[in-house]
Amino acid sequence: MILIITAIIVCVLLFLLIIFQLLLAIGLPFGRFAYGGKYEKLPNNLRIMSLIAVGIFIFGIIIVLERATIITILNNELFTTIVVWIFAVYLTLNTLMNAASKSQREKRIMTPISFVIAVCCYTLAIVG
Repeated sequence: MILIITAIIVCVLLFLLIIFQLLLAIGLPFGRFAYGGKYEKLPNNLRIMSLIAVGIFIFGIIIVLERATIITILNNELFTTIVVWIFAVYLTLNTLMNAASKSQREKRIMTPISFVIAVCCYTLAIVG
């Protein structure tokens, strides 16, 4: 049961981040919450990065659901375990980067989100 609850938390947060990244990619003025908060509207190169992030987050949702045995697409436990560990470590680094951001908005909003996802990924990696 813990794996299912943890996976749902990750998927909901990643889905919200997908929406956020798509809004950034189409040029809405939410840049102060991302990429160090330097831009109100992201330049084209960061909009492309936001689209790449969307793809990574979609892949993350699939991996998390697979790891929690909610879906079976890849059917490769070793691969999903390794990828969940990679996500956990990446999100730990992302949490530290968000916490060190000059943008107070990014610091207050994105730091706890990446922290929660990281903790959940560690839980999925260890317990799963």
